[in-house]
Amino acid sequence: MQQMLMTIVLLGLLTGCAQPQRDQPRANGTYLVIENSQAWAVLVFDGKRIEERGTVVDVIRLPNEGSAVAASYVIETANCGRVQWLSERSDAADGMTNLMLLHSNNQLEQNGCVITDGLSRVWTVLDYSS
Repeated sequence: MQQMLMTIVLLGLLTGCAQPQRDQPRANGTYLVIENSQAWAVLVFDGKRIEERGTVVDVIRLPNEGSAVAASYVIETANCGRVQWLSERSDAADGMTNLMLLHSNNQLEQNGCVITDGLSRVWTVLDYSS
């Protein structure tokens, strides 16, 4: 009888441990990576990474704090053509922040252009140029 009771208690404990796993959060983000003359538009959706490689055509940084635009990045890609990102300056309680917005062109609608999936997202620029 005691062995039967222990078996039932142990079975009850093990049943409580056999809960289904909760969904794990997946990485998401959109990044413009600049390194000298090379550029990558990287999109991460649900933990999957896709990228569009290109070359830097133009980078303009505006140090004037009165300007709404902090920087402009233009890259040329094989699948998407010439694409421009603008870094907009905005005041926040903890200091100055930059919001990267992608400005589209007609070529972004072509097949093979992965940047199209990130049109409505906020981009982060990672500029590793020396």
